[in-house]
Amino acid sequence: MTEAGYYLDSFLAPLAQWLYAPGVTDIWINRPGEVWTETAGGRIERHEAPLLDEAILAHLARQIASHSAQGISRAHPLLAASLPDGARVQVIAPPATRGGHILAIRRQVVSALTLADWDQEGAFQALVASGRAPERQRQWRSIGPKDAAVFLRDAVQARRNIIVAGGTATGKTTFLNSLLAEISTAERIVTIEDTPELELRQPNIVGLVAARGDLAEASVDAEDMLIAALRLRPDRIILGELRGREAFTFLRAVNTGHPGSMTTLHADSPQRAIEQLALLVLQAGTRLSRDDVAHYVQQSIDIFVQLERREGRRLVSEVLVAETASP
Repeated sequence: MTEAGYYLDSFLAPLAQWLYAPGVTDIWINRPGEVWTETAGGRIERHEAPLLDEAILAHLARQIASHSAQGISRAHPLLAASLPDGARVQVIAPPATRGGHILAIRRQVVSALTLADWDQEGAFQALVASGRAPERQRQWRSIGPKDAAVFLRDAVQARRNIIVAGGTATGKTTFLNSLLAEISTAERIVTIEDTPELELRQPNIVGLVAARGDLAEASVDAEDMLIAALRLRPDRIILGELRGREAFTFLRAVNTGHPGSMTTLHADSPQRAIEQLALLVLQAGTRLSRDDVAHYVQQSIDIFVQLERREGRRLVSEVLVAETASP
């Protein structure tokens, strides 16, 4: 263990009972002296934590930053990082808060799931099959719950471009990992993430980590990594999440010799995912019109998998498929 890791563990000790508790998915610290937790079933509880005073929280924030080769200060009060076990953490420090330090920790407690596991748990039962949607520029249809897992498995193996969309805590990364498990072991895969969460068992994998925050050790973002990845001769490029100027480069990549690429996106429906992706492309500075960009998005992505959360359960609410994408 590194010196930074040793000190980080010592400052995490007051949180140990929740960090290692089975079923706890989220840990929130809104103010000194208290902790809020949420379980996989959606239960939220408040806990007294007298050891977590403001001084401890400030030290913890600095140790998390050090462990992630970043920095946090009054001039740079935002920190997005990860803990040694892969849990994601967001820190907001004064003066960007009304009080002391605020922390939100998202744990990875879901074991590796296959598409068959999702099916057995009833995650596809909310799907409703539909015919073509003629109002869209490309012909699309929604598939029903019957054989949805098999359809998606075949789509991955047929190298269709897939976006997994959903809101916060809907299981986007977990579902993406389930899709990645269906990729052939003969393929060369390059992954790009800012927090290592993707789990691949294929042997020919290159894992790239993009920086987050102005005080990161390496000043390279997802766009820089994506451009570099194109020179590594990947069969597929997997982005942990699309959120910025890398969106246009990703779309160009899937259209120029890298089919079967996948990523996640924050959106509440497939149509809004298309709009959100178009907005990211426009923000990157393209000269294309909004309509042209939306058309390009729909021509580039073959399948949208929409996730949502109902009564604590993560469900697949829609799988929107381009007519030409039938595996």
